[in-house]
Amino acid sequence: MLSRRRAGFVLSEFLVSAALLLMATLALLTEGSAHLTLTEHARNVSLATNDAVRTLEQLRQQNSGTGCSAPSAAPPVGFATWDAWLGDTTGTGGGGKSIQPDPLTQELVLVRPAGANPLQVTVSVCWRHRNRTLGGCGWDGAQLTDLGGITPVPSPVMLFTRITCQYD
Repeated sequence: MLSRRRAGFVLSEFLVSAALLLMATLALLTEGSAHLTLTEHARNVSLATNDAVRTLEQLRQQNSGTGCSAPSAAPPVGFATWDAWLGDTTGTGGGGKSIQPDPLTQELVLVRPAGANPLQVTVSVCWRHRNRTLGGCGWDGAQLTDLGGITPVPSPVMLFTRITCQYD
Protein backbone atom coordinates (compact mmCIF):
# COMPACT_ATOMS: atom_id res chain seq x y z
CA MET A 1 0.00 0.00 0.00
CA LEU A 2 1.27 3.45 -0.84
CA SER A 3 1.69 5.96 1.95
CA ARG A 4 0.41 9.44 1.44
CA ARG A 5 2.67 12.39 2.26
CA ARG A 6 1.29 15.69 3.23
CA ALA A 7 2.32 18.62 1.09
CA GLY A 8 3.66 21.77 2.75
CA PHE A 9 6.38 22.95 5.08
CA VAL A 10 7.34 21.56 8.41
CA LEU A 11 7.61 24.13 11.22
CA SER A 12 11.40 23.69 11.44
CA GLU A 13 11.77 24.44 7.70
CA PHE A 14 9.68 27.56 8.11
CA LEU A 15 11.78 28.77 11.08
CA VAL A 16 15.06 28.18 9.24
CA SER A 17 13.87 30.08 6.16
CA ALA A 18 12.54 32.93 8.32
CA ALA A 19 15.89 33.16 10.16
CA LEU A 20 17.78 33.28 6.85
CA LEU A 21 15.48 35.98 5.52
CA LEU A 22 15.92 38.01 8.72
CA MET A 23 19.74 37.73 8.55
CA ALA A 24 19.75 38.84 4.90
CA THR A 25 17.49 41.80 5.70
CA LEU A 26 19.69 42.88 8.62
CA ALA A 27 22.81 42.64 6.46
CA LEU A 28 21.23 44.89 3.83
CA LEU A 29 20.09 47.43 6.42
CA THR A 30 23.53 47.52 8.04
CA GLU A 31 25.18 48.00 4.65
CA GLY A 32 22.74 50.76 3.75
CA SER A 33 23.37 52.58 7.02
CA ALA A 34 27.16 52.36 6.57
CA HIS A 35 26.81 53.65 3.02
CA LEU A 36 24.80 56.66 4.18
CA THR A 37 27.37 57.45 6.88
CA LEU A 38 30.27 57.27 4.41
CA THR A 39 28.38 59.38 1.88
CA GLU A 40 27.67 62.04 4.50
CA HIS A 41 31.32 62.05 5.60
CA ALA A 42 32.52 62.40 1.99
CA ARG A 43 30.09 65.29 1.45
CA ASN A 44 31.39 67.04 4.60
CA VAL A 45 35.02 66.55 3.51
CA SER A 46 34.16 68.08 0.14
CA LEU A 47 32.38 71.06 1.74
CA ALA A 48 35.20 71.59 4.26
CA THR A 49 37.77 71.47 1.45
CA ASN A 50 35.80 74.10 -0.44
CA ASP A 51 35.77 76.36 2.64
CA ALA A 52 39.53 75.88 3.14
CA VAL A 53 40.19 76.74 -0.52
CA ARG A 54 38.09 79.93 -0.24
CA THR A 55 40.16 80.91 2.82
CA LEU A 56 43.45 80.26 0.99
CA GLU A 57 42.23 82.23 -2.02
CA GLN A 58 41.44 85.22 0.21
CA LEU A 59 44.91 84.90 1.78
CA ARG A 60 46.44 84.96 -1.69
CA GLN A 61 44.44 88.05 -2.66
CA GLN A 62 45.47 89.87 0.53
CA ASN A 63 49.12 89.23 -0.24
CA SER A 64 48.94 90.53 -3.82
CA GLY A 65 49.59 93.97 -5.16
CA THR A 66 51.93 96.85 -4.49
CA GLY A 67 50.68 97.43 -0.92
CA CYS A 68 52.18 94.15 0.28
CA SER A 69 55.54 94.58 2.01
CA ALA A 70 55.62 91.29 3.97
CA PRO A 71 53.34 88.26 3.73
CA SER A 72 50.62 88.13 6.35
CA ALA A 73 48.04 85.58 7.50
CA ALA A 74 46.01 88.16 9.42
CA PRO A 75 42.25 87.90 8.92
CA PRO A 76 40.63 90.47 6.65
CA VAL A 77 40.02 93.94 8.07
CA GLY A 78 36.97 93.99 10.34
CA PHE A 79 37.19 90.31 11.35
CA ALA A 80 38.82 88.89 14.46
CA THR A 81 39.40 85.43 12.96
CA TRP A 82 39.34 83.64 9.64
CA ASP A 83 36.44 81.59 10.94
CA ALA A 84 34.43 84.79 11.51
CA TRP A 85 35.31 86.01 7.99
CA LEU A 86 34.23 82.75 6.36
CA GLY A 87 31.00 82.61 8.38
CA ASP A 88 29.97 86.13 7.36
CA THR A 89 27.47 86.12 4.48
CA THR A 90 27.65 89.86 3.78
CA GLY A 91 29.61 91.32 0.89
CA THR A 92 32.81 91.71 2.94
CA GLY A 93 32.70 88.19 4.38
CA GLY A 94 33.61 84.81 2.99
CA GLY A 95 30.10 83.89 1.94
CA GLY A 96 29.19 81.55 4.78
CA LYS A 97 30.40 78.18 5.97
CA SER A 98 29.09 75.06 4.31
CA ILE A 99 28.77 72.11 6.71
CA GLN A 100 25.17 71.58 7.78
CA PRO A 101 22.93 71.59 9.75
CA ASP A 102 24.40 74.53 11.73
CA PRO A 103 27.65 75.71 10.16
CA LEU A 104 28.19 78.56 12.63
CA THR A 105 28.55 76.14 15.56
CA GLN A 106 29.32 72.86 13.75
CA GLU A 107 32.30 74.03 11.66
CA LEU A 108 35.51 75.82 12.65
CA VAL A 109 38.19 77.09 10.25
CA LEU A 110 41.63 77.71 11.74
CA VAL A 111 44.59 79.36 10.03
CA ARG A 112 48.04 78.76 11.51
CA PRO A 113 50.97 80.75 10.09
CA ALA A 114 54.59 79.84 10.64
CA GLY A 115 57.87 81.30 9.46
CA ALA A 116 58.44 84.65 7.81
CA ASN A 117 59.05 84.98 4.08
CA PRO A 118 57.74 82.80 2.60
CA LEU A 119 55.03 82.46 5.20
CA GLN A 120 53.98 78.85 5.75
CA VAL A 121 50.22 78.64 6.28
CA THR A 122 48.03 75.72 7.32
CA VAL A 123 44.26 75.95 6.99
CA SER A 124 42.46 73.29 9.03
CA VAL A 125 38.72 72.69 9.14
CA CYS A 126 37.09 70.90 12.08
CA TRP A 127 33.43 69.91 12.20
CA ARG A 128 30.86 67.94 14.16
CA HIS A 129 29.34 64.80 12.71
CA ARG A 130 26.89 62.66 14.67
CA ASN A 131 28.01 64.07 18.02
CA ARG A 132 31.67 63.49 17.22
CA THR A 133 34.29 66.17 16.58
CA LEU A 134 36.42 65.59 13.49
CA GLY A 135 39.73 67.39 13.74
CA GLY A 136 41.80 68.73 16.60
CA CYS A 137 39.20 71.16 17.92
CA GLY A 138 37.30 71.09 21.19
CA TRP A 139 33.56 71.01 21.82
CA ASP A 140 32.19 73.07 24.70
CA GLY A 141 28.66 71.70 24.42
CA ALA A 142 27.45 74.56 22.23
CA GLN A 143 30.12 75.13 19.59
CA LEU A 144 33.54 74.06 18.37
CA THR A 145 36.50 75.76 20.04
CA ASP A 146 40.13 76.31 19.18
CA LEU A 147 42.25 74.38 21.66
CA GLY A 148 45.13 76.75 20.98
CA GLY A 149 48.78 75.90 20.85
CA ILE A 150 48.42 73.09 18.34
CA THR A 151 50.24 73.96 15.13
CA PRO A 152 49.04 72.78 12.73
CA VAL A 153 45.62 71.69 13.97
CA PRO A 154 45.18 68.06 12.87
CA SER A 155 42.09 67.58 10.74
CA PRO A 156 40.70 65.43 7.93
CA VAL A 157 40.90 68.63 5.84
CA MET A 158 44.24 70.41 6.10
CA LEU A 159 45.67 72.54 3.30
CA PHE A 160 49.25 73.80 3.36
CA THR A 161 50.79 76.59 1.32
CA ARG A 162 53.61 79.09 1.34
CA ILE A 163 52.77 82.73 0.83
CA THR A 164 54.93 85.58 -0.27
CA CYS A 165 53.98 88.99 -1.63
CA GLN A 166 52.88 88.84 -5.25
CA TYR A 167 53.09 91.90 -7.41
CA ASP A 168 50.89 92.40 -10.44
